[in-house]
Amino acid sequence: MSGELGVAVDSGAAERPAGVQPIQAIQKAVAVLNLFTSQEPELTLAEIADRLGMSRATTYRYLMTLRGTNLLAYDATRGVYALGVKTLDYAEVIRDTAKFTSAFVQRAEPVLRRLSEETDHTAVASVWSGDSPVLVRVGTHVRRMVVIAMPLYSCLPVFDSAQGRVFLAFSAEARRMHASDPRFRELESELERVHREGFASHDVSAEGGMTTLAVPVLVDDTLVGVIASLVFNPVMRESERVLIQQALKRAAAELAARVRAENGERA
Repeated sequence: MSGELGVAVDSGAAERPAGVQPIQAIQKAVAVLNLFTSQEPELTLAEIADRLGMSRATTYRYLMTLRGTNLLAYDATRGVYALGVKTLDYAEVIRDTAKFTSAFVQRAEPVLRRLSEETDHTAVASVWSGDSPVLVRVGTHVRRMVVIAMPLYSCLPVFDSAQGRVFLAFSAEARRMHASDPRFRELESELERVHREGFASHDVSAEGGMTTLAVPVLVDDTLVGVIASLVFNPVMRESERVLIQQALKRAAAELAARVRAENGERA
């Protein structure tokens, strides 16, 4: 299905716009960094070259470039490489958001299931991943004749989805990513309304008609994710829309409380 349902993608690969080719040098540099884990924080030149299937000379050039940007460090006495001090800056940037997002994903499913039971519509949760919302949890109540199925880890449209508009309204990262897009400027007044009301709605006429209603999940003013109801209905009464909006906001408040409590226990 198209539009609001987004596009299913391989969980091991990021979606990229049609016609845009990846930059191989950057891919290889990222591949080098991805070799370093908590289990293997240090690696030799030979180990890196072997695992990436590159010659030692080529691997050495990548390592020197990464050292020059402080993304890698080198211990000459032992001949091993490790992640450099610059990566600590990145860790600091994402630390608080990442811990909230992890708890959001883990705690979303039962909240979505109850939301689906209450509204009799499919409920979903999404997080921001790179440049778009990604579906991470689905709650479906099977009483309905029509159930909207969405594959996990589908990428959702940024501008043409209720979830994307909530992220644009509440996430500085999302706005920075898409601020230069003409569609962002076209939607500015709508995004101001979404931020003010804490609610977005988007209609899709394809596939018989569907409306998605979405709200942010905020923990201490930090956006950790978005939950939404998918309504397979070409004509939705305003009274039904209001009831679903109210149910969504209650579910968002419950999920935010669960995320806050979990991180309080970890602290």
